[in-house]
Amino acid sequence: MTKKILMACANHWTSPFQVGSHHIAKGFANAGYQVAFISDPISPLHILNGISDALRDRFSIYQEGGIWDYQNKIWTYIPAALATPHNKPILRSEWIHNNWYKLTWPNVFKVVAKNGFEKVDTLYFDSINQAFWLDVIPHDKSIFRIADKNTGFSKTTSATIKQEEKLAQQVDLVVYSAKSLESYVQSLHPKNTMFLPNGVNFEHFANGSKTLPVEYQNIKKPIAVYVGAMDVWFDYELVNYAARELPQVSFVLIGPDKLARQRLADLPNIHLLGSRDYSELPAYLHNADVGIIPFDIKDHAELIAHINPLKLYEYMACNLPVVSVHWEELELLKTPAILVNSYKAFVKAIKESIQIPKSIECYQKYAHKHDWKERVRILL
Repeated sequence: MTKKILMACANHWTSPFQVGSHHIAKGFANAGYQVAFISDPISPLHILNGISDALRDRFSIYQEGGIWDYQNKIWTYIPAALATPHNKPILRSEWIHNNWYKLTWPNVFKVVAKNGFEKVDTLYFDSINQAFWLDVIPHDKSIFRIADKNTGFSKTTSATIKQEEKLAQQVDLVVYSAKSLESYVQSLHPKNTMFLPNGVNFEHFANGSKTLPVEYQNIKKPIAVYVGAMDVWFDYELVNYAARELPQVSFVLIGPDKLARQRLADLPNIHLLGSRDYSELPAYLHNADVGIIPFDIKDHAELIAHINPLKLYEYMACNLPVVSVHWEELELLKTPAILVNSYKAFVKAIKESIQIPKSIECYQKYAHKHDWKERVRILL
């Protein structure tokens, strides 16, 4: 009989940000599981922040009643509710946090049951907002994966802090992705824990498309590339400084860029490309010269110090040298990335990295050791 797992996740399945849980879902599917990937909900209030491509995508999945993907091994759904948890008046209340699922239309339980997941072998969480599944879905095992120190996010509320601790104590196993998260995880008093760092879909990045992206035809090399989110913890001033100091280097930033367009200087060598589909990313990395991780560790240490960065492995799988701001977790990874503690050192490291011959394979060798296949094997 086919085993089943319900994965309650913050990100939606088709997000351009394919994070750890996406890869773990595929790993379970490859191991013979049937997977339900349930994302955090949408509500009419989301429209107040504007109708983004991501919201259209999420609404489409909701409207279709969920979709089957990955050779029909993974079913994904996004519930919709009248009100959903958020760090805003009323929405930050414990009542909303604990009861939003009762406001879903159609009823989220009925949708899940209709698609064959009324009972599962395993419940998996990376979303604190969906802890209710523990009480309503019969299951044998449960896992809670912590990939960030959630108190470092502005969206965190007293209700989410309480729910995270409760969820950590209820599940059978808490896994965490960074060594620096260990004491934080232990403070939640879980039954069992395991360190399971992030990884990389090595095949996708190492052997993905190497075709020159259309945008690169009009961008002069060398190229320093960044792929990922650009939120308040992104160091915009560091990028501005580096772009001014290195006018011969093109800084290409890929990801949602609403805030970046406000905070980055209007310089001819800064190129904001917006989001790109996960399938397209290898081409942008293979045709760059260095991958950068310019996080604002000074003002957002609580969050960044506990990150095990996916992009580090993805850059290196494409044989890119990596220049990153320094934090302790990166030292523990014993990575060949160049870690720096100042703006001047960041610029110097980029200069040095773009001169390294691309034939050097130490980066791919490092990334290959961190394939998601091995991570999932350990978890299973």
